Amino acid sequence: MKKAVNIMWKAIDWFLFFATVAMVLLIFINVIGRYVFNFTFVSFEEISRILFVWCTYLGSAIAIKEGTHVRVDIVVNALKPKARKIVDIVANLIVSFILVVTIYTMKDLIAINISNPLPLTKIPYGVVQLIIPVGMFIMLCVNIYNLVMMLTGRPTSAEQLQAQGKEDAE
Repeated sequence: MKKAVNIMWKAIDWFLFFATVAMVLLIFINVIGRYVFNFTFVSFEEISRILFVWCTYLGSAIAIKEGTHVRVDIVVNALKPKARKIVDIVANLIVSFILVVTIYTMKDLIAINISNPLPLTKIPYGVVQLIIPVGMFIMLCVNIYNLVMMLTGRPTSAEQLQAQGKEDAE
């Protein structure tokens, strides 16, 4: 199971890498085309936007795994460890609820938009939106894993990565 999860994270990393390179190349080609040849590939902008949306949701899943999402923690850091753990558990429960609701509501939106093609590439808009529940599901799995780890007193995914980073640095 752990090997499959590691393969999934590596695949996401590689997808993000190649999608970012593709976005940069597509935009670069369009800029050169526009200012040098007075010609643009109109579909390149749409493809870049699609890739950007997919990168956003997959990147958010990685941010939850690594514990790097932006959060206001000035109050949480002032709490004692036991109170901080309770606040973290409640926050993770709330996030899990929001993720479940979003996944559930997205199925209807995707069903509606699967027949609506984008204007230039003709890719169904539902395919573009498909990454939202996929990314949210990955986030939910990581969040549930972190909740189980917190409730059992074991390190969360972010704490495991931090410990691994410290070991690698030594």
